Amino acid sequence: MRRRTASMVVSSNLRLLVCLAAFSVSAVETSRAAPPTVDEVVATVTVPRGVGVFLGAEGLKRAYEFASRTEFLLYVQLSDPRALENARREAASKGLLNRRLSIDAGPFSKLKLASDIADFLIAPRTAEVPQAEALRVVRPKGAAYLGDEKIGKPFPAGIDDWSHPYHGPDNNPQSKDKVARAPYLTQFLSTPWYAPLPQVAVASAGRIFKAYGHIAFKVREEPLLNLLVAYNGYNGTELWRRPLVPGIMVHRNTMIATPSTLYVGDDKSLKLIDTVTGKLKDEIVPPVEITGGTFWKWIALEGGVIYAVVGKDEMRDPVVRQRRRSHGWPWYPLSKGFNMPRNPWGFGKTLIAIDPATKKVLWHYKEKEAIDCRGVCMKDGRIYLFRFGRFLTCVNA
Repeated sequence: MRRRTASMVVSSNLRLLVCLAAFSVSAVETSRAAPPTVDEVVATVTVPRGVGVFLGAEGLKRAYEFASRTEFLLYVQLSDPRALENARREAASKGLLNRRLSIDAGPFSKLKLASDIADFLIAPRTAEVPQAEALRVVRPKGAAYLGDEKIGKPFPAGIDDWSHPYHGPDNNPQSKDKVARAPYLTQFLSTPWYAPLPQVAVASAGRIFKAYGHIAFKVREEPLLNLLVAYNGYNGTELWRRPLVPGIMVHRNTMIATPSTLYVGDDKSLKLIDTVTGKLKDEIVPPVEITGGTFWKWIALEGGVIYAVVGKDEMRDPVVRQRRRSHGWPWYPLSKGFNMPRNPWGFGKTLIAIDPATKKVLWHYKEKEAIDCRGVCMKDGRIYLFRFGRFLTCVNA
């Protein structure tokens, strides 16, 4: 299996709706004169990899063609168990079995897949699969092609985003999701099994965004050093990746996810990244005459306004490739910054409010002493600024 492709879970009783998915297939219901060709499906898919489902012997032939033209992980279910052994043997001869393609057999009334895991499902006219069962395995905003009909699966009400590192700008890590309920079972297993430290994650509209830091204890973690990676939250597939500035402490509140834009603050600007493609849409450079620097220490989004603490440059930790052979993950002596008597990261004096559409600074506020951004939070139009042993201030947003 390729490292950047999710492992498929085929347990039929998984019920957890992960509050995340990636938009790769149109979810508008339409009528069709004939089942879609592979060319049409390839043209519809807008992400480089994902999970696709084909049903029946005809579907197996299409799966081979689709696998040759995309990086998707594919699942085929046959109706005739007697054909299973030959089908698996053929897939193995092509180097696809259990790498890019899984094949099973059983009645189409019960598909052997977890719920909400597939980006699309294609069934020929001859496959009598109940519409409800087909849509069960397709993730929200995915599509099921049943014969000559395309059926989109809507995004269910009650799913909550995790837009800021601690859920929201108030730093209260309590989800408001009304869909994910016990029993909490495994939805998927996906690489990476191990990754660099530190890490921070946010999620919106079915996509998870993870920032991987600058410390790798073993060789297996090194490929993800200083990277920003997006994943499909329903099946774990990697969607895109972007480099981060090496050595910056990523474990802070400088990343915000929305359905269309991922905001990432670094030492130069606030990046506005397209959540679907990972491409840079725009960036906001703070006015140095107000902030005294361009390093983003803390950001929050409320009511369409970006609030941020911005200030002077700060130390970078060396990028660590320890290649450790013994057990454990000790900080000492890996990170210079983590082992300093006082935290060297995330201090700034200036709080600003910015309209992201116009990049206009709406107002700014300055403290005499630097704010410790580990203690900054926001709720209901009030921003709370903190420095241990010095001050606790409430600012009207």
